Amino acid sequence: MKMKLQQARTFWGNAKIKLPLVDLLAVQKRSWQNFLKEGIWESIQEINPVEDFTGKNWELQFLSFSFDQVSRTPAEAKKKGLNYDAPLKAKVKLINKQNGKEVIQEVFLGDVPQMTSEGTFIIIGVERCVVNQIIRSLGVFFTGEVDPATGKTFYNAEIRPVHGTWLEFLVSRNGVVSARVDRRRKFAATTILRAMGLSTDEEIIEAFSWNSSKENNPQNEEFSFLQKTLDHDSAKTTEEAIIEIYRKMRPGEPAILANAQSFFNDLFFNPRRYNLGKVGRYKVNKRLKIEVPNIEKNYVLTTKDVVETIKYLISLQTGKGETDDIDHLANRRIRCVGEQVAQSAFRIGLLRLERMIKERMSLISADEKVLPTTLILSLIHI
Repeated sequence: MKMKLQQARTFWGNAKIKLPLVDLLAVQKRSWQNFLKEGIWESIQEINPVEDFTGKNWELQFLSFSFDQVSRTPAEAKKKGLNYDAPLKAKVKLINKQNGKEVIQEVFLGDVPQMTSEGTFIIIGVERCVVNQIIRSLGVFFTGEVDPATGKTFYNAEIRPVHGTWLEFLVSRNGVVSARVDRRRKFAATTILRAMGLSTDEEIIEAFSWNSSKENNPQNEEFSFLQKTLDHDSAKTTEEAIIEIYRKMRPGEPAILANAQSFFNDLFFNPRRYNLGKVGRYKVNKRLKIEVPNIEKNYVLTTKDVVETIKYLISLQTGKGETDDIDHLANRRIRCVGEQVAQSAFRIGLLRLERMIKERMSLISADEKVLPTTLILSLIHI
């Protein structure tokens, strides 16, 4: 008899697969290290340089920053009821604009808590942690609401920055696209475009050319929304548009063109007051399918952002495109410890420091001998 060959059996239940260890604290540690290496300098750059109110006498420049050694271990901080932190120092240069003299000095900015190996902080001897937040993502979002009177769906768009004013666009029952800043009074969306530099109706219509196969004519449904908005727009030039926005945002104040221009620039073009951030710029580019370079100078609002947002909003109203679900996790993001500290405590402390420096500069004559330490007082508390 021929003996049957025995086949080798594989026992899957006994297999021991060695999986790599997962560091559950890596997200916290990475975020905090990014804050220490990049976040601190990015926040300092928002106020750098600091000039006096006149801009003619003093200027303070931040050149670099560094940390001193931690004076105690986490165990000692717990035992003695102290903070586990490290001194933050900055190298600054004070310039006297009247005589051109410069003084370079290292100054103390404040004590910054240090993260332990367990991803925690020790404050007054108590070990604490910062919980990550799930927040609304930055960028541009489109939603729709059903009008109870007509039963028709009207759409709106929101542009959300890291910090700054929220800009909304809405479609009304009569087909006019309106804009609203910080949920205040509405005005025609083309008023924003005129204030941004598209002064005439022809320039606006040219910017809204959907494609070469469609002509801008009243029979085009998309163009009809734009034409109705242009007819509704009371402003016809850039100056009139800026004055119109200023009157709506600051009712009761005298509408002077210089003040209105400065106010409008601060709303959307001043990086210190309006900032989409790297994530916001990426999300805007992706949603609107545009290619604006994701660099720091483009973190403010651009004319192309507004044009493409209004264009997509009109397309939604004509049955094209898709809306966003604000509760979907794709439209949410994790805000880790480094970002929370950078945008709350640290940024607030720097803004207070800047205001205090300017006030002290205004009290010092340009003929006096001044050191940077006389202008800077630690106001950063995290």
